[in-house]
Amino acid sequence: MRRLSDNVVVLGNGYFNFYLVGKEEAVLLECGTRAGAAVFKQEWEGLEDKPAVKYIVILHSHFDHACGIPILKELFPDAEVLGSAAAQKFLSKEKIVKDLYRNDAILSECYFKNGLLQEKPDTSELDFIGVDRAVAEGDILELEPGLQLKFIDAPGHSVCSIAAYLASDQAMFVSDATGYRSSKDDMTPVFFQGYDLYTSTIEKLMSYPTQIVGVAHGDIPLGNDVEGFYQNTLLAAEEGFDFIKTRLNEGMDEKELAKILFDRYIKGGLAYYPEEMMLGSMHLLIKNVKGK
Repeated sequence: MRRLSDNVVVLGNGYFNFYLVGKEEAVLLECGTRAGAAVFKQEWEGLEDKPAVKYIVILHSHFDHACGIPILKELFPDAEVLGSAAAQKFLSKEKIVKDLYRNDAILSECYFKNGLLQEKPDTSELDFIGVDRAVAEGDILELEPGLQLKFIDAPGHSVCSIAAYLASDQAMFVSDATGYRSSKDDMTPVFFQGYDLYTSTIEKLMSYPTQIVGVAHGDIPLGNDVEGFYQNTLLAAEEGFDFIKTRLNEGMDEKELAKILFDRYIKGGLAYYPEEMMLGSMHLLIKNVKGK
């Protein structure tokens, strides 16, 4: 556990960050995979002063941000699960959820083989992931008197993405809306829904006074590093877009280009993800550049 501010602590192993907001009554932001949630559970059980977790927030519905819900609900059975309306819809569909858990099982196996887990989590497939209530742009979650979490629509990475802002601590929880940070200066752009939406979301999030950027993966930008982080995310998106556009204009085969992008961007924690899924993600980048 690491305290980031008066009201924010982070748990997890860095591959997946879980944020607790609130001292007495709290919200848990990010749900991770079952592997990530297993790490969170171990840390949680070792804490002496535990807040009462009243809410669990899914910031978007990709497998590495939703599949940890069963473990988290075992820990916090009375907590209300919140997410966007789109996430609520997606996670109610059996086919989608079964696909999520197939990828989750592959990642758990990779973690176990590489010594990141002492034992493999349950890899059975579920039929749905329950989202109790949908939240959207401008909705406020009152945690304690004077402690409010504001939800912000954050499209571009996915249609179901939301962010959350804690004004009292100037903390912006972005999930993957700003890309995947494999190192301080190495950013993977993830405009899987659309490039313009993605960059517009980053610019919107930048407009909030911020001392903490709650990324889902990797090092957490704090204080003086925040501005540079946001600028790097925009630069990475622009460079990625231009690189893809140039190669397409030169007539490069899309499968070859996807492999080049895979080698360029799939590193750090992403290297543990299913290869077929990551190649598919690179094809999404190509698709969104072709459409412009």
